[in-house]
Amino acid sequence: MKDKALVYGKYFKTFFNYKNLLIYKVEKKKTHIELGQELGIYTISEEAGSGLPLFKSRGFIIREELIRLIREKNKQFGYQEVWTPHILNLKLWKRSGHLKMYKDRMFIIKVMDEKYAVKPMNCPGHCLIYKSEIRSYKDLPVRISEFGTVYRNEQSGELLGLVRVRAITQDDGHLFVREDQIEDEVTNILKTIIEILNLFELKDFKIKLSTMPDEHIGSIKVWDKATKALKKCLEKLNLEYEVKEKEGAFYGPKIDVDAKDSLGRYWQLSTIQLDFNMPRRFKLEYIDKDGKKKTPIMIHRAILGSLERFIGILLEHYQGKLPFWISPEQIRILPVSEKFIEYTKEIYKKFEEFRVTIDESDSTLEKKIYNAIKMKIPYMIIVGQREMESKTITVRNFLGEQFKEIKVDYFVDLLRKKYKERAYI
Repeated sequence: MKDKALVYGKYFKTFFNYKNLLIYKVEKKKTHIELGQELGIYTISEEAGSGLPLFKSRGFIIREELIRLIREKNKQFGYQEVWTPHILNLKLWKRSGHLKMYKDRMFIIKVMDEKYAVKPMNCPGHCLIYKSEIRSYKDLPVRISEFGTVYRNEQSGELLGLVRVRAITQDDGHLFVREDQIEDEVTNILKTIIEILNLFELKDFKIKLSTMPDEHIGSIKVWDKATKALKKCLEKLNLEYEVKEKEGAFYGPKIDVDAKDSLGRYWQLSTIQLDFNMPRRFKLEYIDKDGKKKTPIMIHRAILGSLERFIGILLEHYQGKLPFWISPEQIRILPVSEKFIEYTKEIYKKFEEFRVTIDESDSTLEKKIYNAIKMKIPYMIIVGQREMESKTITVRNFLGEQFKEIKVDYFVDLLRKKYKERAYI
């Protein structure tokens, strides 16, 4: 077969290049669908419906660690975390422009005599929160964040594991700014995105600047102004980017960051969108220094993008060997035999602040090590006669490195530091 030939993958409801399939097979890389099943991260059930992943305990822990990471970053920049309902009145979606431009991907329901839509985006709710108070120019920028789950009616043929789903949890943020604040805010967001990508060693990414699509709201003059502002921020940081003509959101131009999966396909993660239109539609205002009412500019941003997609990309990027700080099971203690169980439990108490388990099975030590490696556990603590007599432990990590006669308190302190610094291993 030629490289350009298309093949249909067993685990994919989409086509990909034969060349990428060869890379997948030769390097023996697994997809996040396989890894998610093997490691007990999530499941998708036909009874629940297509594109609606159910996260198991291990997957939930990964989600919570990602949320903790972004919460910390949000706190640094003064974001106010909020919550908005999963359904909102259809009139709101008409005002925002979603009903006209996005209707085919919305779930609409009727309650009594009123129509509602399950939210496909969080921005209208955030507009109402901004509008609920009188704002001064001194209050801006107002930065609002929400880990909000939105629902989009993706076509069944487009659904794929965690990277394309119908229930999408975004690390969403909306900033309401003055025009003179755009450059600083967008630049800070871009820096944060790059910092997060570097943390996860996601170095193979593309930055795209998407311009006004044929179907849009707002004047060409406003769109040009917004596009130039985003371009200026990218060039200020000397970031390479490609222009994607007519691929912006219907309400404004955007910067997208796409990361590569194990098959060489790129998926959108982070996004920054500049919006001069929605604030006008919602009649958002602030009082300037001369006492006049002005309309703020709105910046839509997501650092990780979708938690589901980001987890899928991470699973493939690390091939399941997730960094220590985010691993659902960080430590597994392996007693050599039953007679060391009591000492093992003493050690367990020392590590209770971490996600730690004991393998109390009757399996041989070799089998226990094999099982821990199979589940990609960052650290295995081996406890036998020598360790019990010397009051030490033997430590093995998932990279195959082994360290003998380690003092328990020393290793606890070391792991505290690694967790705080978000070290890989």
